[in-house]
Amino acid sequence: MPILTNVEFTSLVPEGLPISVIGIVATVVIGIIYSVLTKERPIAGFPLVSLEGQTPRNSWLYNARRSAGVHSGPFQVMTGTGPKIILPNRYADEIRSNPAINFNKAMQKDFFTHYPGFEAYRQSLVDATLIPDTVRIKLTQSLNIITDDLIDETTSALHDIYGEDPEWKSIVLRGSITDVVARLSSRVFLGKNLCRDKRWLEISKAYTIQSFTASFILRRIPVLLRPLVHWFIPQCRACRQAVRDAHKLIDPEVERRRAAVDEAIRSGVKPPKMADTIGWMHEIAKGRQVDYVAGQLSLTVAAIHTTTETTSMAMLSICEFPEVMPALRQEIIEVIGEHGWAKTSLYKLKLMDSFLKESIRFRPMAATSMNRFIENDFTLSDGTKLPKNSRIMVVSDYSNPSVYPNPEKFDAARFMKMRQQPGNESAWQLVTTSSDHMAFGHGQHACPGRFFAANEIKIALCHLLLKYDWRFVPGVGRPEADAMETGAAVSSTGEVQYRRRAAEIDLDNLTME
Repeated sequence: MPILTNVEFTSLVPEGLPISVIGIVATVVIGIIYSVLTKERPIAGFPLVSLEGQTPRNSWLYNARRSAGVHSGPFQVMTGTGPKIILPNRYADEIRSNPAINFNKAMQKDFFTHYPGFEAYRQSLVDATLIPDTVRIKLTQSLNIITDDLIDETTSALHDIYGEDPEWKSIVLRGSITDVVARLSSRVFLGKNLCRDKRWLEISKAYTIQSFTASFILRRIPVLLRPLVHWFIPQCRACRQAVRDAHKLIDPEVERRRAAVDEAIRSGVKPPKMADTIGWMHEIAKGRQVDYVAGQLSLTVAAIHTTTETTSMAMLSICEFPEVMPALRQEIIEVIGEHGWAKTSLYKLKLMDSFLKESIRFRPMAATSMNRFIENDFTLSDGTKLPKNSRIMVVSDYSNPSVYPNPEKFDAARFMKMRQQPGNESAWQLVTTSSDHMAFGHGQHACPGRFFAANEIKIALCHLLLKYDWRFVPGVGRPEADAMETGAAVSSTGEVQYRRRAAEIDLDNLTME
């Protein structure tokens, strides 16, 4: 498209117009040209899918879960940030570890990493290995060390949040579980000094929801207006405030620890090691610059959102299928009652592990997984060409009858029975990923924190199930899920009921071997 010079543009403007009007006209013209030049267009070679009677963009924004399953081969959808190629589930194993795809860049457009307030999503682009290595090398290998902290914080959190009343009470499930998970995760991420700080807990609980909501709103706004409008969107403003407040809380803690290390070195003694992610990030960084606030918020987004959803979904399954409650409680009594919080106790909760995985399978959190950015052209085994700079997703498949007999039935012991088959002991654990169960992703970019999340959820469930009874609010039933694009989150307002019961064993005072 030819671009007008100043002289050519001026010659098109009628004489005598005020300078201010000329400026407005010039701004409008430039805006139109910019919009045309930056307009996202479909990718050649892939059918563009939308539901009947809807534009491709609105079809994806408001009915993505239906759109994701309408085509048998590769196709594309028009998201709020441009086109994405949707691959059927059969391609999952083929692309799981392909070097031509990038996980972090796939998030760049959807979460507006160039805007202030979205630093948590920018972190992986600034330093792609810091957080994954901190989680994989330090957090996962320290699970036995931090179990005592998780048990202690669970005991305290449940007392504070649910109380000891033996009468039925109603509570917003997702909100209360978020409170629990925020405290447990923060205990490990930041240590005891900050994990119960009121403002940090507010940030850790709200930042993920606010940033997700803000990004969804921005996707609905024309590209040209986003650089201006984002300053006024309440959720964007809340995210910016959260980042500022997090710096006020975390920066002094980081400086305090640096001072302690410097003093130890001056005194000729070994610097103290910290069993939390501030210390671990410092060790992993090995001298390179670290934004500890962005790192903590990145961990918060990854850990608290998924863990809250999985735990909340499990509690809804308990209410929906109350017949599984006695067996789960009995397993807790037998395993934890006999062995205490031993290193292998959580692994031995095989029915609970199966129940959690089935809860996800039965009502999956997302219809797609494996968001990736294609850095270089490459061709799939069937000849499908994925062009450079395109973005892809893979359709999840939790209802394949050849993998899951009677997939429409909820079977809490489904995966426990699958693990009993020769050679499958490790294949169907909660933390195991496969193309048939991609709740934690799949391949080299599968969630590195899933081992921590699994332990955290199991400890919480042991306490929630033994200490309390649970049911849907009488006459109301299961709260309807909140939908956003391909995701289906536990209702943010839906209530359940609970009451304190007499636990068969004292989980709070068992020993950790």
